[in-house]
Amino acid sequence: MTDTQFSAVLFDLDGTLVDTAIDMIHALATLADKHQIEHNLNVSEFRQYISKGAVALVKSVFNDPPAELLESLRKEYLEIYQQQLNTHSKLFDGIAEMIKHLDQNRIPWGIVTNKPSWLAKPVVAAINELKTTKVLICADEVGVAKPDPKPLLLAAEKMNINPATTLYLGDAQSDIDGAHNAGMQSAVAMWGYLAPEDRVEEWGAGYQIHCTSDLDRLIKHKNLS
Repeated sequence: MTDTQFSAVLFDLDGTLVDTAIDMIHALATLADKHQIEHNLNVSEFRQYISKGAVALVKSVFNDPPAELLESLRKEYLEIYQQQLNTHSKLFDGIAEMIKHLDQNRIPWGIVTNKPSWLAKPVVAAINELKTTKVLICADEVGVAKPDPKPLLLAAEKMNINPATTLYLGDAQSDIDGAHNAGMQSAVAMWGYLAPEDRVEEWGAGYQIHCTSDLDRLIKHKNLS
């Protein structure tokens, strides 16, 4: 850990701020049913793989199909997911209070996600507590995804914040690698979509945040005001 005082906080979306697992897994089950693929898509078991992305989810059900079919299935899956986008999605416990703490202390915060903008924007717009975000940066609008640093650096530029004193919180190795590549501080949201094989201790994150109150205490310790 460092003694750097954070000037801002950036967040991943799925698995960090918003629990989208139920809607995403239900959409995957619908896709499997349409193609008459037998499955046992239990939400509690599959939620840990959400952060791996749509391609990995499709592969898990369709047994690693050829590239052309995989791309077709990926598109179909996301279209199904779009139709039920905000059916069950909600903030994780404590996120609303954490955002209120940031806002009250005038700590700028934003969202940087690999989720496509046509899916991310409706999710964010539907949750009133997220309205004070300074930016919503989506990979498809930038042209590259995390761990490439460009989305994070674009957020820093738009928010006029220093990457070196910015904390990025996410629940995937690509989030932590992206933060490092952008010269930012990093933290893992331990409530997120972490799989048993994820070796979080090897990701090199500066912090492991087990609940949102941990982040509040970290912010107070760093005197963010």
